[in-house]
Amino acid sequence: MNATLFQVMKYCGEQLDIYQRCVENHPEGWHSECLEQKRKLTKCSEEKVPEIKMVKQKCNNVIVAFDECLAKNESDPEVCRDQLKALYECTENNAGGISITDSGNLTGENQNIENENSSIHKR
Repeated sequence: MNATLFQVMKYCGEQLDIYQRCVENHPEGWHSECLEQKRKLTKCSEEKVPEIKMVKQKCNNVIVAFDECLAKNESDPEVCRDQLKALYECTENNAGGISITDSGNLTGENQNIENENSSIHKR
């Protein structure tokens, strides 16, 4: 998952910073106050980090469960530990075989990821 985070930071660093600041500035209502920033970060990461698309498809039900838990427990996100653990495990299991090269490119068993990533670097 570190490779994925590196790619998000590399291609969507501005959106990530803006979202992170919003969350920090709205500790009680970040889930509703930062929707636009979250949407922009999600859009950027889905478009520029192929691994995100793959994990979102394979872990969709776990992602939905975690999001729903956070929405219901905005003031106490600690309640969502089990959902967070399930999300972590799903992403780790479905990002397997993907690594990051010294040049910052993703490589893996799935040739589509390599090909999609190559086209990103050419932009």
